[in-house]
Amino acid sequence: MTLDDLKTGLGILKPGQMLSMSYAVYELVFPPGEPDELARTRAWAFAEEYGCTIKNLPSEKRVLFLKPKPPTKTKSK
Repeated sequence: MTLDDLKTGLGILKPGQMLSMSYAVYELVFPPGEPDELARTRAWAFAEEYGCTIKNLPSEKRVLFLKPKPPTKTKSK
């Protein structure tokens, strides 16, 4: 996977969907990978450009890019 592939993947995510990436792939896209703070900073900034957040799953050696659902509006009486 390349950064362009990730751009495409995040660009087509709908609210509530996610893109899962193994640490090995994450390292290719954001070298030197986990647990490097600079790689994390670049990944977070990139995710935010596409309205996504990141969840790191160290036990699974995966990183999730999540596109949150918009907050539901409550009706006032």
